[in-house]
Amino acid sequence: MKKLLVSSLVFSAMAATSAFAAGPVANDLSGFSIGTNAEFARGNISATDGSSDGGATTSAGLQARYDWSLAPNFAIGLGASYSTGNHSFGSYANGTAATVNNRYSLDIVPTVALSNNYQLFGKISSIYGTAASSDGSSTNNVQGVGYGLGVRKMLDKNLYVQAGYDLNQFRDVTFNNGTTSSLKENVYSIGIGYKF
Repeated sequence: MKKLLVSSLVFSAMAATSAFAAGPVANDLSGFSIGTNAEFARGNISATDGSSDGGATTSAGLQARYDWSLAPNFAIGLGASYSTGNHSFGSYANGTAATVNNRYSLDIVPTVALSNNYQLFGKISSIYGTAASSDGSSTNNVQGVGYGLGVRKMLDKNLYVQAGYDLNQFRDVTFNNGTTSSLKENVYSIGIGYKF
Protein backbone atom coordinates (compact mmCIF):
# COMPACT_ATOMS: atom_id res chain seq x y z
CA MET A 1 0.00 0.00 0.00
CA LYS A 2 2.88 2.35 0.70
CA LYS A 3 4.16 1.81 -2.84
CA LEU A 4 0.69 2.59 -4.23
CA LEU A 5 0.48 5.79 -2.17
CA VAL A 6 3.96 6.95 -3.20
CA SER A 7 3.24 6.13 -6.86
CA SER A 8 -0.05 8.03 -6.68
CA LEU A 9 1.63 11.10 -5.18
CA VAL A 10 4.42 11.05 -7.78
CA PHE A 11 1.91 10.67 -10.62
CA SER A 12 -0.23 13.52 -9.25
CA ALA A 13 2.82 15.75 -8.91
CA MET A 14 3.85 15.05 -12.50
CA ALA A 15 0.31 15.73 -13.73
CA ALA A 16 0.19 18.94 -11.70
CA THR A 17 3.45 20.13 -13.26
CA SER A 18 2.19 19.58 -16.81
CA ALA A 19 -1.19 21.11 -15.96
CA PHE A 20 0.42 24.24 -14.52
CA ALA A 21 2.61 24.56 -17.61
CA ALA A 22 -0.50 24.43 -19.80
CA GLY A 23 -1.89 27.58 -18.16
CA PRO A 24 -5.14 28.31 -16.34
CA VAL A 25 -8.37 26.43 -16.98
CA ALA A 26 -11.77 27.98 -17.51
CA ASN A 27 -13.73 25.96 -14.97
CA ASP A 28 -13.31 26.85 -11.29
CA LEU A 29 -12.42 23.74 -9.28
CA SER A 30 -13.89 25.06 -6.03
CA GLY A 31 -17.40 24.23 -4.88
CA PHE A 32 -19.74 21.52 -3.62
CA SER A 33 -20.55 18.39 -5.64
CA ILE A 34 -22.75 15.33 -5.18
CA GLY A 35 -22.86 12.14 -7.19
CA THR A 36 -23.88 8.52 -7.46
CA ASN A 37 -21.79 5.57 -8.67
CA ALA A 38 -22.23 2.03 -9.88
CA GLU A 39 -19.59 -0.02 -8.06
CA PHE A 40 -18.02 -3.41 -8.69
CA ALA A 41 -16.04 -4.64 -5.68
CA ARG A 42 -13.81 -7.66 -5.27
CA GLY A 43 -13.22 -8.50 -1.61
CA ASN A 44 -10.70 -10.93 -0.09
CA ILE A 45 -10.55 -12.54 3.33
CA SER A 46 -7.66 -14.15 5.17
CA ALA A 47 -8.46 -15.52 8.64
CA THR A 48 -6.79 -17.42 11.45
CA ASP A 49 -9.21 -20.36 10.96
CA GLY A 50 -7.41 -21.11 7.69
CA SER A 51 -9.82 -19.21 5.46
CA SER A 52 -8.52 -17.57 2.29
CA ASP A 53 -11.27 -16.66 -0.14
CA GLY A 54 -12.76 -13.90 -2.26
CA GLY A 55 -16.13 -12.55 -3.26
CA ALA A 56 -17.62 -10.04 -5.70
CA THR A 57 -20.32 -7.43 -5.12
CA THR A 58 -22.16 -4.98 -7.37
CA SER A 59 -23.64 -2.03 -5.49
CA ALA A 60 -24.56 1.65 -5.65
CA GLY A 61 -22.54 4.40 -4.03
CA LEU A 62 -23.25 7.97 -2.98
CA GLN A 63 -20.71 10.74 -2.53
CA ALA A 64 -20.50 14.39 -1.56
CA ARG A 65 -17.50 16.70 -1.30
CA TYR A 66 -16.42 20.29 -1.13
CA ASP A 67 -13.31 21.46 -3.01
CA TRP A 68 -11.15 24.50 -2.32
CA SER A 69 -9.05 25.83 -5.22
CA LEU A 70 -5.47 26.43 -4.12
CA ALA A 71 -4.34 27.36 -7.65
CA PRO A 72 -6.10 27.60 -11.03
CA ASN A 73 -5.26 23.94 -11.74
CA PHE A 74 -5.23 22.42 -8.25
CA ALA A 75 -7.74 21.89 -5.45
CA ILE A 76 -8.11 19.98 -2.20
CA GLY A 77 -11.46 18.47 -1.30
CA LEU A 78 -13.04 17.04 1.83
CA GLY A 79 -15.80 14.53 1.27
CA ALA A 80 -17.80 11.56 2.41
CA SER A 81 -19.06 8.48 0.59
CA TYR A 82 -21.45 5.61 1.32
CA SER A 83 -21.83 2.23 -0.37
CA THR A 84 -25.06 0.23 -0.25
CA GLY A 85 -25.47 -3.50 0.23
CA ASN A 86 -23.49 -6.31 1.82
CA HIS A 87 -20.01 -6.48 0.31
CA SER A 88 -18.84 -10.08 -0.10
CA PHE A 89 -15.34 -11.11 1.00
CA GLY A 90 -15.73 -14.88 0.45
CA SER A 91 -16.36 -17.63 3.00
CA TYR A 92 -14.77 -18.86 6.21
CA ALA A 93 -13.49 -22.43 6.55
CA ASN A 94 -16.84 -23.51 8.07
CA GLY A 95 -18.73 -22.28 4.99
CA THR A 96 -20.30 -19.10 6.40
CA ALA A 97 -19.97 -16.03 4.20
CA ALA A 98 -17.98 -12.98 5.30
CA THR A 99 -19.46 -9.58 4.49
CA VAL A 100 -19.04 -5.90 5.28
CA ASN A 101 -22.10 -3.67 5.16
CA ASN A 102 -22.85 0.01 5.80
CA ARG A 103 -19.43 0.90 4.38
CA TYR A 104 -18.75 4.63 4.47
CA SER A 105 -15.69 6.82 4.33
CA LEU A 106 -14.37 10.29 5.08
CA ASP A 107 -12.12 11.42 2.23
CA ILE A 108 -9.32 13.86 1.44
CA VAL A 109 -9.30 14.45 -2.33
CA PRO A 110 -6.50 16.33 -4.15
CA THR A 111 -7.54 17.26 -7.70
CA VAL A 112 -5.49 18.41 -10.69
CA ALA A 113 -7.19 19.97 -13.75
CA LEU A 114 -5.66 18.46 -16.89
CA SER A 115 -7.75 20.65 -19.21
CA ASN A 116 -10.98 22.65 -19.18
CA ASN A 117 -13.05 19.47 -18.91
CA TYR A 118 -10.81 16.75 -17.44
CA GLN A 119 -9.69 16.39 -13.84
CA LEU A 120 -7.45 13.78 -12.23
CA PHE A 121 -8.05 13.12 -8.55
CA GLY A 122 -6.53 11.04 -5.80
CA LYS A 123 -8.20 9.96 -2.61
CA ILE A 124 -7.07 9.02 0.89
CA SER A 125 -9.92 7.73 3.04
CA SER A 126 -10.72 6.64 6.54
CA ILE A 127 -13.20 3.79 5.98
CA TYR A 128 -15.75 2.21 8.31
CA GLY A 129 -18.28 -0.63 8.19
CA THR A 130 -19.80 -3.61 9.96
CA ALA A 131 -18.18 -7.01 9.38
CA ALA A 132 -20.51 -9.99 9.74
CA SER A 133 -20.81 -13.71 9.01
CA SER A 134 -23.88 -15.08 7.22
CA ASP A 135 -24.86 -17.35 10.13
CA GLY A 136 -25.50 -14.24 12.25
CA SER A 137 -23.17 -15.40 15.03
CA SER A 138 -20.48 -12.75 14.63
CA THR A 139 -20.55 -9.04 13.90
CA ASN A 140 -17.97 -6.38 14.59
CA ASN A 141 -17.31 -2.79 13.60
CA VAL A 142 -14.29 -2.41 11.31
CA GLN A 143 -12.15 0.57 10.36
CA GLY A 144 -9.37 0.99 7.85
CA VAL A 145 -7.66 3.08 5.22
CA GLY A 146 -8.49 3.50 1.54
CA TYR A 147 -6.47 4.85 -1.37
CA GLY A 148 -7.97 5.83 -4.70
CA LEU A 149 -7.40 7.35 -8.13
CA GLY A 150 -9.96 8.60 -10.61
CA VAL A 151 -10.80 10.88 -13.50
CA ARG A 152 -13.71 13.30 -13.81
CA LYS A 153 -15.02 14.75 -17.09
CA MET A 154 -17.17 17.86 -16.96
CA LEU A 155 -20.00 17.60 -19.52
CA ASP A 156 -20.93 21.23 -18.97
CA LYS A 157 -20.45 23.77 -16.17
CA ASN A 158 -22.25 21.56 -13.62
CA LEU A 159 -22.81 17.98 -14.86
CA TYR A 160 -19.97 15.44 -14.77
CA VAL A 161 -19.16 11.77 -15.25
CA GLN A 162 -16.30 10.02 -13.49
CA ALA A 163 -14.54 6.69 -13.09
CA GLY A 164 -12.36 5.53 -10.24
CA TYR A 165 -10.47 2.77 -8.48
CA ASP A 166 -10.15 2.36 -4.69
CA LEU A 167 -8.13 -0.06 -2.58
CA ASN A 168 -9.67 -0.50 0.88
CA GLN A 169 -7.70 -2.25 3.60
CA PHE A 170 -9.54 -2.85 6.88
CA ARG A 171 -7.68 -3.40 10.14
CA ASP A 172 -7.68 -6.98 11.36
CA VAL A 173 -10.83 -7.74 13.34
CA THR A 174 -11.30 -10.44 16.01
CA PHE A 175 -14.77 -11.90 16.54
CA ASN A 176 -16.30 -13.41 19.69
CA ASN A 177 -15.46 -16.93 18.50
CA GLY A 178 -11.74 -16.02 18.50
CA THR A 179 -11.29 -15.86 14.71
CA THR A 180 -9.20 -12.93 13.49
CA SER A 181 -9.90 -11.77 9.93
CA SER A 182 -8.02 -9.57 7.48
CA LEU A 183 -10.32 -7.92 4.92
CA LYS A 184 -9.22 -6.17 1.72
CA GLU A 185 -11.35 -4.78 -1.12
CA ASN A 186 -10.70 -3.52 -4.66
CA VAL A 187 -13.49 -1.23 -5.89
CA TYR A 188 -14.06 -0.06 -9.47
CA SER A 189 -16.70 2.62 -10.03
CA ILE A 190 -18.33 4.72 -12.71
CA GLY A 191 -20.79 7.48 -11.92
CA ILE A 192 -22.48 10.75 -12.64
CA GLY A 193 -22.86 13.87 -10.53
CA TYR A 194 -23.59 17.56 -10.24
CA LYS A 195 -21.28 20.38 -9.18
CA PHE A 196 -22.88 23.48 -7.66
